[in-house]
Amino acid sequence: MVKLDSPSVRGHRNRELGARGEQLAAAYLESLGCTVLARNWRDGRQGELDLVVKDGDCIVAVEVKTRSGTGYGTPFESITARKAARLRRLLLAWVSEHKPRAVSLRIDAIAVLLVGDREAPRIEHLRGIA
Repeated sequence: MVKLDSPSVRGHRNRELGARGEQLAAAYLESLGCTVLARNWRDGRQGELDLVVKDGDCIVAVEVKTRSGTGYGTPFESITARKAARLRRLLLAWVSEHKPRAVSLRIDAIAVLLVGDREAPRIEHLRGIA
């Protein structure tokens, strides 16, 4: 029998929450005219980019942080300087691999707050975090 508060159940719920947040973030960016180029792109050594989008002539790596509340702080508080540096390295690796036509590169962060089923998701977008 699996307990409802077991690490495996919590991990599954967190993955579902994160996937929903990334889906909402992608739809939000598309509504702004961006084109999603990649989702959950992995570089075997360094990590993962949640989203890679094209915003005009700019290629943007987007870190998506989703929370169901603010009990553990705001979503943006989890993006450290170390994490931002890794995102820069990952974006350069993605560009090296895919060779898109772009004038510039940027790293953004999107916070998605999902509180209850009846309340609309709250999306906050920070451009150029690193």
